[in-house]
This record gives sequence, C-alpha cells and structure tokens, in this order.
Amino acid sequence: MLPRTGDLTPEQCDYVRNCVNQRCDEQGLSYEQVDNKIGCGRKATRRFMEGKYEHSDSNFARKLDTWLKNSDPTQGGMPRSYVSTFVAEKIRGIIVQVYKRKSMGVVVGPSGVSKTTVLKYIAAGEIPGSIHIELTSTEETIKQVLARISAELGLVDQYNAQRLMKNIIKTLRGTDRLLMIDEAHYANKKALNAIRDIHKQTGCPVMLVGTNDIFEVINDFDAFHGQMKSLISMSYDITIEANEKGKPLYTVDEMYEYAASMGLKLTVDGASRAARLSSEFGWGGLRSTAYLLLNSAMLTKGKPISEDAINHALREMEGFTGFQRTTARLAASEKKVAVA
Repeated sequence: MLPRTGDLTPEQCDYVRNCVNQRCDEQGLSYEQVDNKIGCGRKATRRFMEGKYEHSDSNFARKLDTWLKNSDPTQGGMPRSYVSTFVAEKIRGIIVQVYKRKSMGVVVGPSGVSKTTVLKYIAAGEIPGSIHIELTSTEETIKQVLARISAELGLVDQYNAQRLMKNIIKTLRGTDRLLMIDEAHYANKKALNAIRDIHKQTGCPVMLVGTNDIFEVINDFDAFHGQMKSLISMSYDITIEANEKGKPLYTVDEMYEYAASMGLKLTVDGASRAARLSSEFGWGGLRSTAYLLLNSAMLTKGKPISEDAINHALREMEGFTGFQRTTARLAASEKKVAVA
C-alpha cells in the first residue's frame, strides 16, 4: 500500500507501473483507455509509464493506485456476459417463436428479472437485424414512439406522426425484422395502436415488453375491439407463472453461475440466500442481487461470499429498518409457500 502523503520512491513508482501493465494485460486495456478511466489528459498514463510525466509522479502514481484498487477483478464486477437462467431462457424462447411466427408477443414482469438483458442479447446477434428500443417515461405519444423507431432505423425525423409512420412502414415492409419495444408500458393506447399498425402493414414481428400495464391496455376490448388481442400469439407473465408453479424465480445453481459471470464465488448458504432474495417480487431481481454481491465481495476480500456477508451488506444497503422489512417479507413468503 502506498503512503498517502509525501514523495514516493522510484521503487514505489515502478511498483505502480508494473501493476498497471499487469492490469492492462489482464483486461486488454491501452494506456489511452486508462487515461479515460481515471479522468486524465491524453497520453498522461503513457508519459508516466515511460518516466516522462511532467508533473508529480507521486500524485499520479497514487491516482493510478486508486484505479487499480477499484478495478481489482478479485472484487468482481457487473455480469460480463449473458447469463442463462430459466426466466431468461423462457423470455428468449418466446421471442424466437414470435419471430418465427411473424406475429406479436408480450412479456411482462417486475424490474430486474432480465427482460432488458435478454432483449439486448437478441439484438446483439441472436436474431440478425432485430431492433431493440427502450422507451423512457417521456416517450408515450404516437409521435414520440414513432420518432424513436425512426431514429433506430436511421431515418430522417419528420414533422408529423403520419409522415413518420409512412417512412417506417416503407423501410420495414418485406424485411421481417423483429421490432422489440422495451418498457412498452410507457406508450399510451394510441402509440400501442400505431405499433400494431406497423406490424399489420409490414408483417414484421413485434415484441412488447414491460410491466402488467401492457396487459391492461391489450385486454381493453372497448379501446381496440379485440384487434390487438387477435395479433398476439404468445405471452408470458413472469409473476403469475412463478406464483402458480410455487417455485422461486432463480435457483441456487443459477446463482452460482450468475456470481461466476461477475468473477465472484458463493458458499452454499450464500447462494441460497442470494437466490431467495432475487426471487422475491418487488425486491429488485438480479440487478439488485448484483449490487448486493459486489458489496458483499468488499467484505469477504476475495473469499467465497457467505450468507453472513450478504446479510451484512444488505443491512448496509437498506439500513436497519429496510433490512428488517426485507427479512420479514422473505419470512412471510417462505411461510406462504410452505403452507401451499
């Protein structure tokens, strides 16, 4: 560990240089990429590594040392790749079937259960030419939604919804490209109606993904007279299916794999605790679990993460009251499952 104050010795600066070279080799980084990560000017790291830094070598070495500690792979990081779980594979399977049928499909569920992760995986090459659009809370009208689709297709923005729709249909017709609308619950009824029209006019398959609000719109026969419902060939309500089967969303084995994708290891009781937390509806799913595991890894310092470490990190994340509330919810859910 470098001293916090005073000038560093040449040996200490050389130690930092060696560590930086090792980290760059491990993660495939260039010195210029390190500059961006530590917020320094171009070639600052290269000059230091070559012993040509004009300013204080000691201060720059400390800056690099801090980056080295924060990017230590033994402390883990967010998942580096797509992680296969039952939920993720079920979502992926439905999307593939909707694509093959050239129909419409719907997937709804709570936040953090891999919906967006799967869509990004599909768009990254699983289905060539697929389009993934993640709406925000400011995009709900026909023009706003069509503008996002238009931009994704590389079309020039138009001044009205009618022109946007015309150009989108012209571009997509006959292509069979998969259109995936993420956070689709933000779109209002008229905007969803426009997405339905794109499907009917182009024959391109469409996936609507978001919260249960989507079903409320689709099942509103007064608004659509059953026209939307008749186009949907497959749907998956993650919450309802999990409750009906009485099984957790995520298994212990899946937790081992998920932790491994983050460069972390779990003990048996740690994996069990992580699986139970991630399966609790409303807690935050895999996304919250990832943050919890990273915080737990800071406590275990490279050792496998245990249930005690997870509980400690959970108390720090949620505070004592939040921890008590989460623990009570888990106990109530377990009791409900046991009775069932």
